[in-house]
Amino acid sequence: MSKIMLPEIAEIYEVICVLGKKIRTTKNYWRYISETKHADLAGKLDLVLLCLTKANEVWKKKDVHIYYHKINKHWVCVVTRHLNNDGFIVTVYLTSKSKRKGKKIWPKK
Repeated sequence: MSKIMLPEIAEIYEVICVLGKKIRTTKNYWRYISETKHADLAGKLDLVLLCLTKANEVWKKKDVHIYYHKINKHWVCVVTRHLNNDGFIVTVYLTSKSKRKGKKIWPKK
């Protein structure tokens, strides 16, 4: 009889964003973002969570929401997808400018 190997249960990082939605990512996906895609974010998960919970701006463009939080001269940018009251992180990066594309939905005027 062969042995069935079950996948390791993923550790989840989850916060409630400024829009009141749960935004999640797995530990493995965060490691992929911070070690492979954007190594400048290694060890900076706290900035990502801060961006989601204390965003200066949130923009909606097509099927993604883009959260911006200014830290010194740079912006932390977190791109998410929302499904009902939940969401997940697509990517994260640091930028010198807020791109401001789409429709601004936070803060409301």
